[in-house]
Amino acid sequence: MTFKAVIFDLDGTLYDKSRLGLYLVGNQFLQGRMALSGRERMLRKKLKGRFFGSEEAFHQAFFGALGGEKARKWYYNTYMPAMTSIMRKHYHLYPWVEETFKTLRNQGIKTAVFSDYSCTNERLEALGFDLSWTDFVFEAPAFGGLKPCKEAFEALCQAIGEQPSDCLMVGDRLDTDGAGAASVGMGFVLVKDDEKQAKEFMEFIRLNVKTG
Repeated sequence: MTFKAVIFDLDGTLYDKSRLGLYLVGNQFLQGRMALSGRERMLRKKLKGRFFGSEEAFHQAFFGALGGEKARKWYYNTYMPAMTSIMRKHYHLYPWVEETFKTLRNQGIKTAVFSDYSCTNERLEALGFDLSWTDFVFEAPAFGGLKPCKEAFEALCQAIGEQPSDCLMVGDRLDTDGAGAASVGMGFVLVKDDEKQAKEFMEFIRLNVKTG
């Protein structure tokens, strides 16, 4: 089977996110916001997969439960900039990322990065990702719900301009990336960071993702 578009998760898929949560907790502890940071992570788990109808409706539910307008300002002015700074200092892309995106582009395949978190462009650039490598960057809340929300995956494919069956999702989690892809009939590949698996993934791309 061949695919016309490949969508990549970000955290844990394009880089090893180990200890990211600990770095964030430490950062927020120093700023006196550790409890708020913990609530944010727990709230994401609670809202996972639910569809709210629109980006604003999702944000109203998310920030309303988190603490209102003060929490929204904390999230965008403190929390996400802290995450971006930590990623720039401590993390880097997996070795296969640049080659894979360039291979897909040379074959005429559309690519996208699809994240549950905000500030995705900034976080990609912090990792050393050149935004010119990909055609699209999407954030799940813009589609009304966090992964594995079926409606968000449907909207994702619509935004890319391809049928779900012509798209391949690449991610590190079966319960979010995999489940969301399965809900709309999209292909899915689970990736982890080891040399053997990375080679197998590149071979899969060469064999299955090509122009017809």
